[in-house]
Amino acid sequence: MTNSFWREVLDHIPGLVFLFRVDENEDAHLIFVNSQIQHMLGYTPEEYVLASESSDSNVQSEVMALVEKIADLSHNGSSDAEPICRLHSKRAADYSFSFEFRIFSVKSSPLPFIAVSLEPLKKDHAVAGSSSALPEGKEGGGDAASGQLYFVTESPLMKALMQKVDAVTDQHVHLLFRGDRSTGKRTLANQVLKAEGFSGAKTVDWDVGSMSPAEQNEAVEELCGTAGKANTRHDRICLLIVEISKLSGPNQEKLLDWMQVMTGAGKKVRILATTRTLLEEQMKRGKFSMELYYYISFESILLPPLSQRKEDIRALAGSWIPNAAQALGLGEMKIEEPVMERLLHHDWPGNFDEFYRVLRSSLLRSDQGVFRLIMDPSASAGIRASSEKTGGEALQEIVTFDEMNRQYLEQVLNKTDGKIYGRDGAAYLLGMKPTTLQSKLKKLGVR
Repeated sequence: MTNSFWREVLDHIPGLVFLFRVDENEDAHLIFVNSQIQHMLGYTPEEYVLASESSDSNVQSEVMALVEKIADLSHNGSSDAEPICRLHSKRAADYSFSFEFRIFSVKSSPLPFIAVSLEPLKKDHAVAGSSSALPEGKEGGGDAASGQLYFVTESPLMKALMQKVDAVTDQHVHLLFRGDRSTGKRTLANQVLKAEGFSGAKTVDWDVGSMSPAEQNEAVEELCGTAGKANTRHDRICLLIVEISKLSGPNQEKLLDWMQVMTGAGKKVRILATTRTLLEEQMKRGKFSMELYYYISFESILLPPLSQRKEDIRALAGSWIPNAAQALGLGEMKIEEPVMERLLHHDWPGNFDEFYRVLRSSLLRSDQGVFRLIMDPSASAGIRASSEKTGGEALQEIVTFDEMNRQYLEQVLNKTDGKIYGRDGAAYLLGMKPTTLQSKLKKLGVR
């Protein structure tokens, strides 16, 4: 029987199958995935195998986590690890799998192989620590302090939304991600951007909301102006524009002209844009190009506020708090149900930014293994729970925003013994680049 025959046979196995080759250094490399990967996670087998070897891909870290768990399970036959793993779809929805594995050798190779069979877990099977959390300064979801960006989709609204995103990601259409501040627009757009990247498109990221006018002009000129003519050698370009409403009128026109030139040259351009501003109102005031609006709004993805995603709040808090407590050396941290109810009944007008700011601040003030929820004074008006659930905590002294940040960073640095770099450093725990953290520390006078 030929190799192609066996690959075809494996493709017809109903479950998801991974095949790893172990090299001389005892590192496992994914060499085959059957076609079920496309039905379950949205990748073609070839995309997934390539992504597993790419350091820029979240797939690599997930596959390596699976390999590490297999190593734990096979080591002397003694491990507390469960045969359960978490994998994310091409469009960021997360799924839990149980798995079985077999390590074997063949005559034609002196090195072993690992065959893994994965089956989706039932929805009622909880995976401890598997839900996503959010690093500092990120919008949406991500691994606790690791900077990886994912969505938790436990709520009905998010499950329906992810189905829509899955349906349009591989289509060549422009997408507009709408929603309030810090609802996850950029996170989700980035996931689509990464999926687009697997198809060989050149990807460009404009964070217009954080650019100065000069920086914005430079970025637009680099892609769309004289300096950007070299981009015509790319057959496909995918452009992510964060807060497109902040794009100036002249730069909107340059973008439109460039898109028309590229289209005329037979190239494909895809725009993924985010906005928390009603572009229709901007058009009425002459602030936004009607032509550009109709280009980018072919498909609109509206992200609901966090207050409408209570199942996601429970999953995120239930995972982030214990994981972050362990990372900070606080040991096991219990979340009592009355505290969880307070989290569920808060309005969260600041969405994820407010949610994780409250969790971080509360965690650093908790002790004795029990999470103590401390709401910001400015956020207390958002509590809808009864007075007996919200009472009993005095307002803290109001300080300036910079002073609050300075105190918080000092607490984090104390937990890491002043270490900034590395997996146990402050930058990693906060989900920030070390250079960004150092700049903030210098600005705030933190030593």
